[in-house]
Amino acid sequence: MSERVFSRHRKPKIDVVPLIDVLMVLIIFFLVTMQFQDLRALNVKLPKIESAGSNIVRNELIISIKAEGETFVNGNPTDRDDLEKVLKSSASLKKKPMVLVVADENVPLKFVTEVVDLCRLNNLEDFRLQAR
Repeated sequence: MSERVFSRHRKPKIDVVPLIDVLMVLIIFFLVTMQFQDLRALNVKLPKIESAGSNIVRNELIISIKAEGETFVNGNPTDRDDLEKVLKSSASLKKKPMVLVVADENVPLKFVTEVVDLCRLNNLEDFRLQAR
């Protein structure tokens, strides 16, 4: 008589717990190292200034100027007359906002000086020029 030995073979299975652990470590790593961008920012290439300080402001009015001279107030396109109305109404507030002028590095100086002049004419002396 021949004896047959039947060996019990287990089905191979993949243990997913270590895979989940590695995946969680990778997700946490990417979240910690990810750079968050300001969603209000337009596609404006800022000039580099070595002595630039921080431009983080809470009570702010952001005026962006594209290279073609288009102006935006907090991301909304405006013309010169609308910009003047916005600055005038902002100047009449109890707590005047800080004005942040974000101009493309290729914008002609006359557009930046017009915005700065409008700020000063409306008694908004507290303004900054954004740089990278």
